[in-house]
Amino acid sequence: MKISFADTPPSKPKPDPRRDRSAGVPELPAHVLDRHRARVLRPGDVPLAAGAPTPGGTVYRYQRLLMCDKLLADDGKLSELDAALAVQGYRLNRGRIPQRRASRMYRAQLNLGERATPGTVDAWRIMQGVQSAIDGGRCGKEVAGGLHLEHLLVAAKGGGPSEGVPGEGSKRWGNTYPSRMPVEFAAPMPSRTPLERLSTKRRPVIAVLDTGVAPSHPAFEVGDRGDGRDAFVVVDRGLQQAIVDESDPEAPPLDEPWDALVTDGSLMGDVSSHFGHGTFIAGLVRQLAPDAQVRSIRVMHNDGLVYEHEAMHALSLLADEVERARADDDTAEPVDIVCLSFGFVDENPYDQPSGGLMRAVKRLARLGVPVVASAGNQSTDRPFYPAALAAEELGEGAAPIMSVGALNPNGTVAMFSNDGDWLTCYATGAAMISTFPTYGSGARNPSRGGMLGPRYRESYDVDDFTSGWALWTGTSFAAPVVASALASAMLEVPGADLTDRSTTATATRLTGAIEQVKRNAT
Repeated sequence: MKISFADTPPSKPKPDPRRDRSAGVPELPAHVLDRHRARVLRPGDVPLAAGAPTPGGTVYRYQRLLMCDKLLADDGKLSELDAALAVQGYRLNRGRIPQRRASRMYRAQLNLGERATPGTVDAWRIMQGVQSAIDGGRCGKEVAGGLHLEHLLVAAKGGGPSEGVPGEGSKRWGNTYPSRMPVEFAAPMPSRTPLERLSTKRRPVIAVLDTGVAPSHPAFEVGDRGDGRDAFVVVDRGLQQAIVDESDPEAPPLDEPWDALVTDGSLMGDVSSHFGHGTFIAGLVRQLAPDAQVRSIRVMHNDGLVYEHEAMHALSLLADEVERARADDDTAEPVDIVCLSFGFVDENPYDQPSGGLMRAVKRLARLGVPVVASAGNQSTDRPFYPAALAAEELGEGAAPIMSVGALNPNGTVAMFSNDGDWLTCYATGAAMISTFPTYGSGARNPSRGGMLGPRYRESYDVDDFTSGWALWTGTSFAAPVVASALASAMLEVPGADLTDRSTTATATRLTGAIEQVKRNAT
């Protein structure tokens, strides 16, 4: 696998009023948007409060808003918000506002209640109305500034049977990139060093927030956190339940940690567009960093979409655990690296997004946990978040946020990959081979099959994955290449003791690991 670092450190792009404000916005079909109660924010077709700049395009959930925890805890500010909403014919459904505060982050699930007059609830219009209420004296700037859209984040994969998810290289680039397809893998998996023989005393842990993993696979062992096994993939049922507790009850559930098919009432029977995404990523780590451990957390639906508040909550809980470990809590098992293969483009016209997801990612970095994020597959230089946070100044001692673009097998930058001054590095991400759930009942059957001669024969079946292996493409798969390189390098830092969770030890081994990865880069 190839890794190539950018010639210069990541830097923020300068605001460009001539930029196509809809660049990088996912091309999601209507039925997928409806499934998640989402809309596309079209810059030329939205209401604006007086003096507000034209936004960039994005995708957001129209019945939900993110609310700052300080706003949630202030009854006076909530009353101001009530007054601002009443002018628009809305009211706060206070019975649905969460009562608990999580990690000082922005919180989601502000239910906007029922509109008093006929019409459709729309979070963007409501936010603009609240902004306008400042001039009318009905609320203060703190109230308007405490509200944010809930973005719908997209996976950064390409190819394969799709519901119109961006980056589907087989359509966008004239079949230059193969679709997701089943393959056979003849090479043996690298051996895994027994835990007791590791000089670092424990394995580096990579948190993979994705579609979950297959419950079992021949290439790696899957276990539950806390069951005492040294499994390669560990699912965190406690954290998974915490995500469910914070979830939208009207949305498709993420109540199990397993990579599962979307059930949407379709009679076509196609394999879901992002089914296997998390299993594929786990398999890449198994090939490249066999002595690491993957902690799998399911935040992505199998159509490749992630709710911002669920990702934010998962990241906040991981950061909480790092803090508890620093405070010598023996029950805490912090992660060493976080791998994110999804993101969004923000509506902020100056590419300066705010909100809980941004704060959660930065918080992890400031706690010494590197966050490796895919740069996106829209072939644009428009910043894709959270990857583009790589260009943010995080302060002395912080771990890096690494934004990763994709390389072709020959080492050139992939045509689909996002690019720009905000990228940290590039890694192989096109035509990758990795593990896939052993699934073989998709509807796209062989074009021909039967008893032709003495034995049954058939043509190639594009959605029979009983081999347990697949070929796939996307910056989704470049990010785990870099995360795996970091994990392997941590094991090679002289004298590194991963059981030492102190700030100094964490920073020292991370610095050594990053230097090692850069030395090995092409």
